[in-house]
Amino acid sequence: MRQKSWLDRAVELSSFIATLALIAMMLTSVADVGMTKLFRQPITGSYDMVESTLVFAVFLGIPATFLSHGNIVVDVVDFFASKATVRRLKILAAVFSFVFLVLLAWNMWPQAQDAYRFGDKKPELGLPLYVLWLPMLAGTGLSILAVVVAAFRANDHKGDA
Repeated sequence: MRQKSWLDRAVELSSFIATLALIAMMLTSVADVGMTKLFRQPITGSYDMVESTLVFAVFLGIPATFLSHGNIVVDVVDFFASKATVRRLKILAAVFSFVFLVLLAWNMWPQAQDAYRFGDKKPELGLPLYVLWLPMLAGTGLSILAVVVAAFRANDHKGDA
């Protein structure tokens, strides 16, 4: 059994935070609907809370998907192509994922800087928007590393099966 690397532990931590965010999002939604239906008094800031926790859930949950090869795959080519061809297609998919994630991070960075520089805030909670850019950038960075590591791990185990 392979010992966990720092990336494995970082991805586990990000997944745990994503799980907590998902629970907070669910509880906020249920409480808001309950308060609205029972007392006609919605929770102020619930929309901002759900929207903010969604950012944490999505961006901090994605690295685990890349690291575990959990992406949705359609096995159309696998039935008629050789194993070597399928392996090359998986490597190509990893390259495309890597390029996409790098471009995403590259385009996110100036937006995050602007949010910090201009002090934008959520309307109801007053939460600074740059706080939401932190999990987006961290999750995207972890995803980039996860794609690379997962590709190398898959390549190391190509003869194991």
